[in-house]
Amino acid sequence: MRKPSITITTAKAIITPDYTLIKSHSKYQLPSRFQKLDADSPERSTVVKLFYRRFMRLKPFISNVKMVKDTYRDYVRYKFMKENYELKRYLVFNPDGLRSKINLELLSNTKCCERILPVTEMQRTLEFVLKSCSYLPETKVQKWDIARDNTYCRQILKNLLTMQYEKYRSILHRGIGHDELDVKFSHLKTTSSPLTKLNKTEKKKIPLFKVFSDFDTTLIYLNETLGTRL
Repeated sequence: MRKPSITITTAKAIITPDYTLIKSHSKYQLPSRFQKLDADSPERSTVVKLFYRRFMRLKPFISNVKMVKDTYRDYVRYKFMKENYELKRYLVFNPDGLRSKINLELLSNTKCCERILPVTEMQRTLEFVLKSCSYLPETKVQKWDIARDNTYCRQILKNLLTMQYEKYRSILHRGIGHDELDVKFSHLKTTSSPLTKLNKTEKKKIPLFKVFSDFDTTLIYLNETLGTRL
């Protein structure tokens, strides 16, 4: 049975049984381009809050499923408040033999507020998420390339959130600590270590760590290609 054709118009949106058209986009988009800021810039806090609010405002458009929206919310919080992306990137691009103990210690001990603010990458990431929330029908007649690009963004974000949810499940139910996966990135270290150097507990984690390691490695390379910070 077809849904009744009802259209609701408000000051902010036009709503049909299938789609919602947002009239004003200003609170989801950046007001202007920002230059890369250093850790001592007095504007740093303002810019971080500006990006954070816009990512969070997109939460209702991520999915109709509460679990997915909650995972998105938790992931955004983690990215802004806890993730040491420079350490994660270093572990991906530097195999065991090329890793410097000094560099690892410096990156591991760098506080979030002391890191360079990657404004350009954050802006491109916001554009990526905006595309994943936007819908255009894929037809050859009208904007097929734009519609397909939005679909790719939506599928990538869906896979990312699915994997992040699996990490949360592993932390809750599989005896893997939060620090191992999201702070120390042990899964990017253990899988490349010789088995003789691992204890029994670490060996049990290898299959799951391999899955997370492959995904995060691919994600880092994707970010390098797109100039994003997914």
